[in-house]
Amino acid sequence: MKLIRYFSKRVFTPVSTVFAGLYLCISMSGCQWGDEVVALKQQNPDDFMVLFSDTSLVKLTTVAMDSVMTGSSSRMLVGRYVDPYFGKMQAAAFFQPAFVSALGIPDLAVYDSLVFKVPYDKYYYGDTTKVSNFSLYPLTQDITLTSSFSNFSTTPFDATPLGKKSFAPTPTSVTQAVRFKLSDVLGKKIFDLSVANLLTSNEQWLEVLKGLVLMSDAKDNGSVVGFQSFSDSTVIELHYHTEQQDGVTRGVGTFKVQAEYNQILGDRSATNLAKLPLLNSRNSLPSEQSGNQGYIQGGTGIMLRADFPTVRNLKYVQYSVPNRAFLRVTPLQRSMEYPYAPPQTLHVFLVDKFNQFYRSGGFPIGLSDLASKVVTGTFINDMINNKQYYLFDVSGQFTTILASASEETNGLMFVTSALNGDQGRSSSFPELNSEFSKGLTRLVVGDQLHPSEPGVKLELYYTTYKAP
Repeated sequence: MKLIRYFSKRVFTPVSTVFAGLYLCISMSGCQWGDEVVALKQQNPDDFMVLFSDTSLVKLTTVAMDSVMTGSSSRMLVGRYVDPYFGKMQAAAFFQPAFVSALGIPDLAVYDSLVFKVPYDKYYYGDTTKVSNFSLYPLTQDITLTSSFSNFSTTPFDATPLGKKSFAPTPTSVTQAVRFKLSDVLGKKIFDLSVANLLTSNEQWLEVLKGLVLMSDAKDNGSVVGFQSFSDSTVIELHYHTEQQDGVTRGVGTFKVQAEYNQILGDRSATNLAKLPLLNSRNSLPSEQSGNQGYIQGGTGIMLRADFPTVRNLKYVQYSVPNRAFLRVTPLQRSMEYPYAPPQTLHVFLVDKFNQFYRSGGFPIGLSDLASKVVTGTFINDMINNKQYYLFDVSGQFTTILASASEETNGLMFVTSALNGDQGRSSSFPELNSEFSKGLTRLVVGDQLHPSEPGVKLELYYTTYKAP
């Protein structure tokens, strides 16, 4: 273990407190009941050393959830791209525009067009400078017949598209919406039924259109783009006009989206994650079996676990008191090259040996520091020293390990967002409508044996007494 003398006030609790505590413990250990303690002698500060170590073992494991709940998401995800670390990624949005009210089309109106309009929600992952080829297909089954949806869910659909569009997405646009012209055959049918007053309920509407799926062409290799699911601007519009003596009057009837889920799939067969199993529980892949790398990815449910198996050895170092502990996580440099930006924040949760979250009130328990503050890691781009990393205060985990009588201690699980069950509404599926379930943002980290870029260090600060 590498040890150096270290005296910075920024990285550990006040040394004087530690000195006093250590000396009190050592002095009182020899006292018996009835002994008179006259005074405590001020200990010589030179008898203490504050030590630093960054060579403790950090074990990395990639963990895959069996599925991620993606229903009722506020974001539609659509697109395809090939990720050099995660393989072929694709996302499709299944949704159901619902009947709101009768369109009230005048008898002398003339049909114009049927349009699906959907605004961006500013999220994207991949290269948006490349053209995406999106198509809309009609569903052949009502999606509301199913109570919950995951990233693996699918609904039968007709392979004949109702509309297509090829374009380079501009997802950061705050005003622009993407418009798809739909089949005039379908549009005229909806128009004629409305004029005849035969489209007056949602049941009648579902006989005409059970829903839609928006997906990209199988040959696309650009990006996955986010659209607003339940916005007032996410609608199917029926356009028509009437000709009157004083000119032309145009009208629009709308159907709004009221049910939606995202299908998010990845083909990892040609990557280091090919061995990552997908069964009916959380499965793991040690970093030594995945190219000495650990992985995190939203949408597909990939998380990174970290364990500190050698920290408990400090329990057996006499006259030592731990001060602080930090975990420094440095992403693999080439994995952050355009267009794959790293997460701005990583969140940490406590898990048992089976990779299951410890919970309170049904929700995963986040790691806390010594002041009981929830720990997160913000992406730090140190341009002066050309270093990019996350820094986590894991002092609370350090203390838990040293205080535990068991050889089995909890691990730390890293994900790309908080898991709060759609703002606290679903403890059964805490990832529901979180950034982790409605995005593909990811991270790759080398373990300590990575041949070129070791990416994790456990930085320990502790005080020891130099016993005579």
